Amino acid sequence: EELARMVMNTLNNKKSSYEPIYPLDMSLTDKIDTIATKIYGADGVTYTPAAARQLQKITELGFGNLPV
Repeated sequence: EELARMVMNTLNNKKSSYEPIYPLDMSLTDKIDTIATKIYGADGVTYTPAAARQLQKITELGFGNLPV
């Protein structure tokens, strides 16, 4: 019980510093590149032709603004 109270106290009193790493209106390929480089330390992302077509189709269907 004491631990639960301490956790809740911390959660209720600590200010969140969360900030998204990309805006939702960024293209899917840019979102993926941002995640790969900023989170995983990649030099970049290379897409197969099939993957590029699928990402284009997802965007055309109106789902490009969803989070990755």
